[in-house]
Amino acid sequence: MGRSFLVAAYGPEHLIFTGKKAKLRHHAMPGRESMRKIILPPVLLVTCLVATVAANWYLPEDNILKTVWLYGVTTKIGYLILFIGIFLPIRSAMIFKQEETNIIPYKSPDKMVSRGPFGFTRNPMYLGMLLVILGVAALYGTVVGLLFSVLYFAVANWWYIPFEEAKMANIFGDAFTDYSRRVRRWL
Repeated sequence: MGRSFLVAAYGPEHLIFTGKKAKLRHHAMPGRESMRKIILPPVLLVTCLVATVAANWYLPEDNILKTVWLYGVTTKIGYLILFIGIFLPIRSAMIFKQEETNIIPYKSPDKMVSRGPFGFTRNPMYLGMLLVILGVAALYGTVVGLLFSVLYFAVANWWYIPFEEAKMANIFGDAFTDYSRRVRRWL
């Protein structure tokens, strides 16, 4: 089950942007870098979303955000956040495709992209995924969903992003350093 789930979560993204079928190879994967290959950001996103929805079903008393006066507001805000969260990664992926650069997080980048959403955040895909979790949490009114948003933020901010930014700094040098000074990591 684990292998097929990873292919399902990883496969479509890989198929869209490389035109090749996704394959997971069995080989020794020691260390932190190899864990990034197993726990891809979309896998973490799906895990957090499933946990948020499950919390809504199994912990109905957790829906404290949906008080009478907040219900309409949290629903509208939830849809807005969810829409932005879906839009950001899609638009970012389209730009990667236009630039013909690598989108796979653990592989080396081919080009540095700084247009579109990358002009106001260095990590629009991670930001978008975080917003999707926050949007779903707001729609369901669940505090557990907010906790999973914090978990996603922490993993992205301290596990994925430093690794990717170190690669970018090594490959692009001063250009990436200048970009990092101009554009914030999140917002």
